[in-house]
Amino acid sequence: MAKVIKWNPEGDKNRDKPQKEEKEKKPQPLTEEDFKRLFEPFKEGLKKLYPSQVEDVLGFYGMGEKSGNRDFLVGIVLWKRYGVEQPYSSTFVAIFEDNKLQKVSFLEAKNNYWDWRVMLKTYKKEFHTEEIFNRFMELVRGQFRV
Repeated sequence: MAKVIKWNPEGDKNRDKPQKEEKEKKPQPLTEEDFKRLFEPFKEGLKKLYPSQVEDVLGFYGMGEKSGNRDFLVGIVLWKRYGVEQPYSSTFVAIFEDNKLQKVSFLEAKNNYWDWRVMLKTYKKEFHTEEIFNRFMELVRGQFRV
């Protein structure tokens, strides 16, 4: 394909300078402060998504990355279910946007709002999803792999 270039004998003085394209933001690993910042939104988000099941979220740990206003997280959450004395632990993949839980998928669940495999593929361009997921599974000796 050819591109037609218009020649201006007066020069490029009146021409607008093209804006520099923003460099792609490289994702940064989540820090301890990031996990503390995400705890309350995670707790509130789970209670909204699963109001009949989640009584309380006791804590979570994992690994992830942040890029701009988004956070990608793979981890294990300890939560309390209504009517059950002992807490449950569930492995999850989550996306936060502007410090709000946007999507969460539990690996052990058969029915999820979002499939964790699709989430890993969807956010692969923005985060190192597969590397984080596989590394976390190695650490916890999980049965899932990508």
